[in-house]
Amino acid sequence: MSRLSRRHALAGLGATGLGAATAVSALRPRRARAAEPVTVWWTQGFYQAENQAVIDAMATWEKSSGTKVNLTIMNGPDLISKMIAAMQVGDVPDLVHAVTGDRFLVPRAAWDDKLVDVSDVIATQQHEYHQTALESSKFYNATLKKHSYYSVPVKCSTMMEESWRPLIEEAGFSDKDMPTTQDAYYDFFQTVQDRLRSKGRRIYGLGYSMATKEADAGTLFHAFLVAYGGSGIVLPSGKLNVDDPAVRQAAVTALERLTTPYKKGYVPPGAINWGDVDNNNAFFAKQIVMTPNATISIAVAQMEKPDQYYKQVITQGIPAGNDGKPVPSLLGVSPCLIPKGAKNIDGAKALLSAFIQPNTLNTYLKETRARYLPVMASIIRDDPYWQDPADPHRPVAVEYGLIRPTIPWWMNYNPAYAAVLSEQIWSQAEANVTQKGMTPEQAADAAMTRIKAIFERFQIA
Repeated sequence: MSRLSRRHALAGLGATGLGAATAVSALRPRRARAAEPVTVWWTQGFYQAENQAVIDAMATWEKSSGTKVNLTIMNGPDLISKMIAAMQVGDVPDLVHAVTGDRFLVPRAAWDDKLVDVSDVIATQQHEYHQTALESSKFYNATLKKHSYYSVPVKCSTMMEESWRPLIEEAGFSDKDMPTTQDAYYDFFQTVQDRLRSKGRRIYGLGYSMATKEADAGTLFHAFLVAYGGSGIVLPSGKLNVDDPAVRQAAVTALERLTTPYKKGYVPPGAINWGDVDNNNAFFAKQIVMTPNATISIAVAQMEKPDQYYKQVITQGIPAGNDGKPVPSLLGVSPCLIPKGAKNIDGAKALLSAFIQPNTLNTYLKETRARYLPVMASIIRDDPYWQDPADPHRPVAVEYGLIRPTIPWWMNYNPAYAAVLSEQIWSQAEANVTQKGMTPEQAADAAMTRIKAIFERFQIA
């Protein structure tokens, strides 16, 4: 965790980002209140450019507004844990950016009425937002018995597929040999492994994250669940739908297709212990030929190495279904939120309203090397950077995250699904298959029994 003083912590919300003076002033009617410092907690980036981008963004807003910002940058799991503890004791920051907050923080906090409604902040840019990003920012408040906006989307991502072109070519294949449908695509990398192993290479074809911790394993399982027809696991009404035979079969198939390659030796044995960064590290070490990843962080981390960035690393979107039809991507939305009990809510809203001005948000995301996507269509429409045909990675991420069909995660329908993710129920189901001898059917049924018990605690009025 790194701490930055209010002077060091802020920069990047330039004059352009403060152009909507009317909207911002409307959000801070008590000027003296807004002049107090704003305490901000922000998730640490995967590389230094991400951290510097927010430091720069906060500094410019500090200069423009005359309001000091006390910024603390910390790693994602620590931030979530500290926020939960802070809300329990009532000693909270004014503004929080939690990369995985859409799963592990906001749904339950909104349910418990511990977050400030930020509908007025979203309203300043509502016409700009991608529809799925908006849907992903609405959560149910059990005290008020209604859905509302309890987070402000600032960036988003979908699962991408990263692979090494030189290793594929060493196995005797080229890009055009890679299948485009679900099972054939992943089976291809088993064949690549077999051929490389026959040449004496100690390497694995598939870099599946399969640990019962952090977010990557859950992201991968749920992408498979949707690919096999399980997108209706929770209905928009908030009702659990695991008794639907199609949903159950999708879960069983997802478990089978993820665990069988592991048991056959096509996934590194240590993948059952990987944190979110470990598949990246295994990829960079060329221990694996491909890995699914929640962002294009693998590619952008290689920007200083032009051969790797432009020629060697391949970025692809999720495969089509086995029937050849497109599969919608689950859109992960990284939010900002304002906890109830914050000492400077007006200042937090003013800062956040300035930060989500399209030009300001675009500058910030570009300075982070575009690991994450914009949440506003106008940004990719107006700035050719995002769809530059010379770049082999960004346009692919844009295509699958902002142009092709996307769906929100199910905790937006019912916060019970956030508890499912927090308990790592589906990753535990994988472990039950790989380590405890269960069949995929047994593991799926055990998982669904636990999920039903969780949903009993969260009844939507």
